[in-house]
Parts: sequence; structure tokens; C-alpha cells
Amino acid sequence: MSLAKRIASIPGEFVLGHELSKSVISEVFLCRFNNLNAVIKLDSLCAARLAVDRQNEFMLLKHIQHLDIAPKALYADSSNGISIWEYVQGKEAIFHPPDTKQSIRSLGKSLSTIHSIAIPEHSKDIFFNSMSLYHDLLEHTPDAHLSKKALNLYHELLKDDVSKVLSHNDLHKKNILWNDAFYFLDWEYSGINHPCFDIASLVRNFQLSEIEVHELSFGYSLDEKLFDQEKLNKWIEFIGYLDEIWELCILKLSSKPESINKIS
Repeated sequence: MSLAKRIASIPGEFVLGHELSKSVISEVFLCRFNNLNAVIKLDSLCAARLAVDRQNEFMLLKHIQHLDIAPKALYADSSNGISIWEYVQGKEAIFHPPDTKQSIRSLGKSLSTIHSIAIPEHSKDIFFNSMSLYHDLLEHTPDAHLSKKALNLYHELLKDDVSKVLSHNDLHKKNILWNDAFYFLDWEYSGINHPCFDIASLVRNFQLSEIEVHELSFGYSLDEKLFDQEKLNKWIEFIGYLDEIWELCILKLSSKPESINKIS
């Protein structure tokens, strides 16, 4: 479906602005929607093949909007791969002295807010479903051993009997904004998961030192045992596998566009 046709399906007042980013998964634009500054994400055919669930993301953002830690969801049309949320002004989170300690503690506190949210009723296990999908995509390829290794490690890490929480599941730098508080973007993979996945993602993506990990735990404050360095290193190893698997899956889907189901 053409861009013009997809936009025409959006109800209310809508004006498309300039492009913010583009990937094999989606295009993101600034826009005006019913007199609000907003952001629109238009999913590609690849997103459909990866079973990205925008309706689930929309419902979750509605569920947590009172916490003011994520953009307000404004509109979603999963059949056309469209999602719109209110524009959040801010800058990428970067930690600089002399405010490093307080900023990292604030990030830990914001993460604990996410992990303390009651898991919505009928919440899907998006994370495990995605891992299963990646496993299926790579099953008959030379890289099948990698997804098997990742799944085995994941199941091993879950044996500590720590209760799962509502997890963001995609905490890289571009998904975290700072504007007098932290705001978290792109909740498409959010769902139940072990809390160490988000914690280890922050440690890995911000390359936090042991001292900085301690400050993160101080802000988080829910359970210091989750910040054991040996435990986090295992989770970081798992995230490394997952990143590699993701790239392989995207490469496979991109090289065989005819295998991707079209967005209806």
C-alpha cells in the first residue's frame, strides 16, 4: 500500500512532517495529529513478518500513561501498520560529570518504576514469542546453533526463580530520552521478562563501570541481588547472542522480500 493511501486512512486532522528515521522495520516521521505535535511510525512488510504487535504496544502505553515515563499513545491501526504517539521533546541520555552519579541513580529509579507496574491482564509474552520466531527463521540455516545456544542460556538464567516483571525489553540509547526526567520510547517488544534483562541492557549499552552499576542499583532499590556482577555478565552474554540473532534474521528477511507477508 502506498504512503499516501496509508495516511489517508488516518481519521481526524493529520499533517505529515519530515522523516526522523528509517530502517528495514519502519519509517518514523514527525506529524501533526488533531492539533498535537506527534510522531507516526509506518511499519514495513518486514515488521509484519516479524509479528510486531502495535495493538499490544498501544494498549500497554495506555495502561502506563499516568506514570509519565513514555509517550502518550494517540492512535493505532495494526492492519495498516500505523501507530501515532505524542511527541516527546528531549535529548539522548548521556552521563557527564559532575552529574553522572545522580543521573544514573535517576535512571535506576525510572527503571524500577517500570518494573513495579502491575502486569496488564492478558499481557502477551512478546519477548519469548519473538525469540521463538527468530529460532524458527534460523532453524534450517548454518546459524541455527546460535539461536539454540541463546535459548538454552535464557532458560538457564531463569532458574534463579526471580519473579518476572513488566519489562521494556529494548533499552538501547536511542530509546531513552532526557528532559528533566527519563522517557522511554518504542515499547513494541515490552512484556513480561526477568528484570535482569533490562538492567543488563542498560549496563551493556551505556558501558557502565562497576561503580556506576552500584549507583544504578541504588536508584533501583528494589533488590540489590539483581545487580550481582557475575549474574549481569551472563545476561550481557545472552543479549550479545540476541543482537547477533536479530541481525541475522533481518538479513534473511531483507534478502527474501517475497517471503514476507504483506500488510493488508
